[in-house]
Amino acid sequence: MDGTNGDGAGRMVQTARTTFRVLDEVSARERAGVTELATALEMSKSAVHRHLATLVAEGRIEKHDGEYRRSLRETEGLTAAFAVVEALKGLSGATPGEIASELDRSEATVEHYLSWLERNGYVTRRGDVYKNGLKFLDIGERVKYDTGIFDIAAEQVDHLAEESGELALLSVLEHGQNVLLYKASGNDAIQTAHEIGLREPLHCSGLGKAILSELPRDQVERIVDEHGLPVFTEQTITDREELFEELDRTSDRGYAIDRQEAKPGIRCVAAPVVTEERELYGAVSVTAPKSRMQGDRFEERIPELVTGAANVIEVNSIYL
Repeated sequence: MDGTNGDGAGRMVQTARTTFRVLDEVSARERAGVTELATALEMSKSAVHRHLATLVAEGRIEKHDGEYRRSLRETEGLTAAFAVVEALKGLSGATPGEIASELDRSEATVEHYLSWLERNGYVTRRGDVYKNGLKFLDIGERVKYDTGIFDIAAEQVDHLAEESGELALLSVLEHGQNVLLYKASGNDAIQTAHEIGLREPLHCSGLGKAILSELPRDQVERIVDEHGLPVFTEQTITDREELFEELDRTSDRGYAIDRQEAKPGIRCVAAPVVTEERELYGAVSVTAPKSRMQGDRFEERIPELVTGAANVIEVNSIYL
């Protein structure tokens, strides 16, 4: 009797181990078919089918068009870990209890993710207070240079700041938003909250409208559907058709104008930057107080500087 029970328990353990092997094999691929899995695992297709059925029933994998892939449930832990990272960014350092309150999760759960993040170098700890670590700086710097144009673009932005005496910016399009990649300050530059990595809607700034002017209408429609047209000042464009009329004017003249649409009292001139084969959309700009953005300087001198810088970046990107 005892031996029979032992054999049954052993078979259950072995079955569980095999099921987890199948799960690991599916997780290692974007998607996989039964034949592919059977070959990799050196199992019969019927046996693989049985284990896949168990994993589908338990919600660990999903079946699509005859192939299998890891379910979204398997990535929930990753989502929670990034939620902790975002909370730390907003709080500029916090205790597990403060993060738990911010995320509406238990403190024990937050401590679990903090422990994993700390072991892998993504957060640091001093006493009970956790902060995001410098590993993110390494990742961010690599991403910045991987755009392929950062070096030549930064040089031109520095030149723009020097020539104009104002604040010069470089941004790129990512996930339907305007992301600030680099900035340089001339002798008279204003001090703003433009931090590197800042994400903003595209419709309310010169940089954003310059980028939108280069995109197909259906892509702009999708961006507006997702992010809307929120109000920032009395001058912000909040009507879809008015936005498209503005983008047409931007495309015709070759540069965008921000008439205090993002921040009161601030004007901006921006030109689009599109690399060869349109692999990267970005823009460069000069931003200054309204009092210094008037007349010929606003209508001719600054646009010439900005469009010239954008053109140099585009040409150099071909030979980079």
